[in-house]
Amino acid sequence: MTSGQALPMTMAPNDQVPAGFHEFELFGNETLYLSHYPMFGSIHSYQVLLEVTVRGAAGSDVKKDYPSIRKGNPSASFSVSPEKPGGSDHYWVLPEMVKPGTSFQANLHWQKGNSHPAFIAHNVTVKIVKVVHFRLFHPDDLPPQILTYLLFGKNRETYIANHIGSHPDFDQILSVLIDPAGGALASDGTAIEVTIPGRKDKPSLRLVEAAKPVVGKTKGGAEVKLRVGSLIHYEPELEIQK
Repeated sequence: MTSGQALPMTMAPNDQVPAGFHEFELFGNETLYLSHYPMFGSIHSYQVLLEVTVRGAAGSDVKKDYPSIRKGNPSASFSVSPEKPGGSDHYWVLPEMVKPGTSFQANLHWQKGNSHPAFIAHNVTVKIVKVVHFRLFHPDDLPPQILTYLLFGKNRETYIANHIGSHPDFDQILSVLIDPAGGALASDGTAIEVTIPGRKDKPSLRLVEAAKPVVGKTKGGAEVKLRVGSLIHYEPELEIQK
C-alpha cells in the first residue's frame, strides 16, 4: 500500500481481524506524531505513522505537561496506550481505527531508562489528523537491499523512521534537519522513501546522530541532505509473535 493513501475497501474491518492491545510512541513538539510498536506475524504486523492532536481530560494540561517533561528529559520515551473510558485496553482493531478524523481515549505516560513508566495524564483524547504511513507486513515481503527510511514532518520538525521490510528488521525513529530546510518533504504531509546509498539494511549500519550530513536519494532519484539529530526510538530486532 502506498504511504498516506486512504485505506482500501479490502482492508475494512471483519470478524477475522481481532481486537488487541496496541501502543504507540509519541514524539514531536509543535506537531505531534504517533508510531505504532510493530511485531511480525501477529495483529501488530503494521508499520503506522500518524499525525495527531492530544487533548487532556478535565483537570489535566497535556499541552503544558508533555512539552515540559520532554524538555527536561530529552532521552526519555513517551507512549500512548489506547483504552475505553471503562478501562478496557483490548478494543483496538487495525486498520479500522486508523482513519483521519478518528478520535480515541488513551493514557499518556513516559519512561526514562529502565525506570517504571510514569503517567502524565489519564483518559486523554487523541485525534488522528493524518495517516503519514500505513503498511501491513506480508509473509512474502522482501527486505530492502539498501538502508531505507521514511522521511516526514513539517519545516521546523522533521523525522526519519526505518522502513520496516521483513524479519529480521529493526524499528528506529530519528529527528533530522534537511538541507535546504523543508526540501524533499511531501506536500501532503505523508512519508516519502529515502535510501542511503552504500549501506545495507542492517541495524549495524543504521544512521546515528552525526555532525556531518548524510546524502540520501528519493524514489525519483533526487538527492537529499540529512543532518541526523537525536534518537527518539530504537528496537534492534523486532520479534515474531506466534
